[in-house]
Amino acid sequence: MLKAFIDTSVILRLLVKDDDIKRKAVEKLLKGAKDKGITLYLLPVAIMETVFVLEKVYKIEKKKIKELLMAILNTPEIKNEMEDVFRKALEVYESKNVKFADAVMGYWGLEKGFSIVYTYDEKDFKRIEGLEVKKP
Repeated sequence: MLKAFIDTSVILRLLVKDDDIKRKAVEKLLKGAKDKGITLYLLPVAIMETVFVLEKVYKIEKKKIKELLMAILNTPEIKNEMEDVFRKALEVYESKNVKFADAVMGYWGLEKGFSIVYTYDEKDFKRIEGLEVKKP
């Protein structure tokens, strides 16, 4: 089985549907990858970048971004090695108004066994249950 990763621009075409030709090509890729012996991955940085672009460029609200990214995480044709981290991060991003990057760092750290974060940006990290926030 070949492995390939999907770039942010591909995911965006699927989510924002601003180019029908590209969106249909992405859908075709997703549907045909398994038959071609390809496993498709969405790398963590692409998820982070997707959220950033949806927020800053497309001005989409957090609730809708969460819905869109959850749909991607629920797409069986796309693999992600940090799926649980992103699911938790999306939840606090939307429900507790935590910056997405901070939420990802917090949950990734907790998953790796880190219970303390040293930061000067305390506000968002304090909203992540299980994480002790300290200044250096």
